[in-house]
Amino acid sequence: MEFLIAFILISALAMSGLRRIKLLNNAFAAQSLLISALCMAKGLQTGEYHYYILFILTLGIKVLGIPYIVNRSIRQIKLNRETELIINGFWSYIFTGFSVAVIFVVLRNYGDSIFRTGIALMISGSILLIGRKKAITQMLGLLTLENGIVLFEVAMIKMGWIIEFGILFELLVLALIMGMMIFRINKTFDTVNTDYLTSLKE
Repeated sequence: MEFLIAFILISALAMSGLRRIKLLNNAFAAQSLLISALCMAKGLQTGEYHYYILFILTLGIKVLGIPYIVNRSIRQIKLNRETELIINGFWSYIFTGFSVAVIFVVLRNYGDSIFRTGIALMISGSILLIGRKKAITQMLGLLTLENGIVLFEVAMIKMGWIIEFGILFELLVLALIMGMMIFRINKTFDTVNTDYLTSLKE
């Protein structure tokens, strides 16, 4: 299980500085696959069925469904690379790496490694959300943050499968809505840079 956690952290660090949106989306899918594998391992370890349900839901929605929607949006808007960043790739790597190190040092006596990894993903997702200008990469930051919430919940409490399904279904709907909105924004304004939206006046 520690092997999976290490690769989840590596994926978070890698995502923070990626500029190619397709690579960023693939990294999110890989991260979600690792989380689903972690849920499976947790289920095998504890014998509790709700981990298996979370494994299936994460695999179907976050590994297959949402990345497909994002890839479709990328093709529609013909956006391959994000060139304008609020926080550049180098500093994104520094902030994310430093945050992960601080979390694992400060919280070393509190919770397990899954809990600490969940907090790290929440922070790395927030950095990605704040440090990018394109709506599609901000959405991936939000989804990464939610991956952290899932790990946090897996470590802290036992969610009922209905709640787990509800959360992931809402994410799928969010991705569908965001995909349509991104396409419409790009069609209307010929950009998905959110800076342009803040300058609009009635």
